[in-house]
Amino acid sequence: MKSKFILALLLLSCTAVAQMPTAKTPRKKIPPAVPAAKAATPRAVTDAEGEVSGRTYTNSVYGFRITFPETWLIPGSDFEDQMRSRGHDISLKAPENLGAASKLQVERSLSKVKVLVTAYRSVPGSNDNAIIRVALEDLTLTPQVKDAVDYFDLMRSQFAVMKLPADFKYSETQAEKLGAKQFAFLDTSSNAGKKRMYATVRNGYAIFFTLSYTKPEDLAAMRQVLAGGDFRVQNK
Repeated sequence: MKSKFILALLLLSCTAVAQMPTAKTPRKKIPPAVPAAKAATPRAVTDAEGEVSGRTYTNSVYGFRITFPETWLIPGSDFEDQMRSRGHDISLKAPENLGAASKLQVERSLSKVKVLVTAYRSVPGSNDNAIIRVALEDLTLTPQVKDAVDYFDLMRSQFAVMKLPADFKYSETQAEKLGAKQFAFLDTSSNAGKKRMYATVRNGYAIFFTLSYTKPEDLAAMRQVLAGGDFRVQNK
């Protein structure tokens, strides 16, 4: 069970940004999404992990649809190779400040979680970027997790017994209603940056949305994405 939740640390700790805000995010009016910086034009992609059309990602297998802010980049499956050829490694990997044993656990955990779609405010490699990763975890081996609060509480319990980097901090499990949907969320910070992870648990899976960001506008945009999401898409 321990190894399953180490990948969440990977998703929460990779990609550079800044420090975590100290106050909880207000749960009242959802601020409008802020216009994004210039980025490459998104293109449509369809595969077994869902379908991207323009800025909208739909996954009828797991039952949800979200639309990213205007001008954000939603790359195709070959984008990672393209960026690597240009000298930018955007792949998920263990943070350098983890010990050897923890790095090995993180790498093994990659097979337990699917990253469904990734969106960038600016082209990867740009300074001061924001990244949203949408991922899925099978909870078959953790039947005690009934909802997203359980999911984050279990994650935090694993953090508590792991040998984490000294700069890695994490919040209490919190909850927020965005649109018609209630989410649990967790904030983290490290020298690598700040993150927020929202999650919902349904049909034995955790669907989680991880934002790496520097600006309050990026968090507002993320909240708007989830507030406008449709989580009633019919499964195939």
